[in-house]
Amino acid sequence: MEDTTRILFEIFLALAAAHLLGSLFEAFKQPALIGELLAGAILGPALLSLVHQTEFLEALGQLGMMLLLFVAGLETHVGRFVEAGPRAARVAVLGAVVPFAGGVVAGLAFRYGVTESLFVGTALMATSVGVTMRVVRDLGLQRRRSLTIVLGAAIFDDVLGLLTLGVVTALALGGANPWELALLVVEVVVFLAAAGFAGPRLARRFSETLARLSPNALFMLAILVMLGLSLLAQYIGLAAIIGAFIAGLIVSEVKQHAALEERFTPLAWFFVPFFFVLMGTYIDPTSFAKPLVLAAIVAFSVVAVATKYIGSLWGARREGPRIAREVAVGMIPRGEVGIVVAGIALAAGAVTRDVYAAVLGTVLVTTVVSPYLIKAVFARRGHPGDDEARQGREARQAGEARQH
Repeated sequence: MEDTTRILFEIFLALAAAHLLGSLFEAFKQPALIGELLAGAILGPALLSLVHQTEFLEALGQLGMMLLLFVAGLETHVGRFVEAGPRAARVAVLGAVVPFAGGVVAGLAFRYGVTESLFVGTALMATSVGVTMRVVRDLGLQRRRSLTIVLGAAIFDDVLGLLTLGVVTALALGGANPWELALLVVEVVVFLAAAGFAGPRLARRFSETLARLSPNALFMLAILVMLGLSLLAQYIGLAAIIGAFIAGLIVSEVKQHAALEERFTPLAWFFVPFFFVLMGTYIDPTSFAKPLVLAAIVAFSVVAVATKYIGSLWGARREGPRIAREVAVGMIPRGEVGIVVAGIALAAGAVTRDVYAAVLGTVLVTTVVSPYLIKAVFARRGHPGDDEARQGREARQAGEARQH
């Protein structure tokens, strides 16, 4: 009973503080998630110690991100997503390779060991698309074309980061197993092919049957699909939010997807603040008191933002200046992915606590800075000719499709 009371008390405090500070920041035309991060920092172990990094709070935050990405999948048509595939792959590769190289060089510049520098590079590869989706939804711009590319790139990015993390961790522990890495690649490819391509086709095929289900039954089925694919993605080693996004793509092929979106959206906005409160609890000013750690955080943050922006901008350069800028800033947040990489490195004994604090600080800085960058870039109006070439390509593709 005592544990239940404490858990309920922490949920109440987290939600109340997140809503209060989030609304306060919104009143001053600032991103609400910054207020939610601040709520976590104030209530967390470093200050008031009223809200802790429990498994239950982590589960609530993870569920919030899963719901947010599931709704994003509902709003993204499969055709648009597949069509954006090659561009998303370019953005993901360049947006991963450039930050990885920058992180390794930055680590070596601070006289870290080779293994530690490799982990820094791996942490800077990551992209937390949940932060981007939260900001653009607050702005009411979630249907921008650039987000389809960002979401696709985030999936490729997650796969690249997973494989890199496997190699770096294996090297840190004394040897890499090529067979395990090959098996991992096969599992990821099979999952993405089966869920991402076969899933929507099955949904279209049985659309008439699903239309006869009651709204409540269809809602429950959608939840089960989201949880099942999220669990499967997590089991393979991918982020659970990737499975949730693919689940949204599948359900978007159902005729009643608009009604489902109306039911899932408020549910997502109930759970999402828990994730940012959790992120805020990791902020510990005392960990950043050492001058060398503080200098590393500043340097790594600059490298993290600049390399991800440059790499992604280069990858999306054919889409026109406005879309390229939106894609580039949308790929900047690191979020929970960077924290996971840092935690694995610390648990493996591959990095010191100072290196862990530097990477953690960098992740938090990018999470705080990104909303302002995203808001500034997405709110700008592009020049009329920015998308002229893209519109011409789409017109030609539509003409070819009609001919066939």
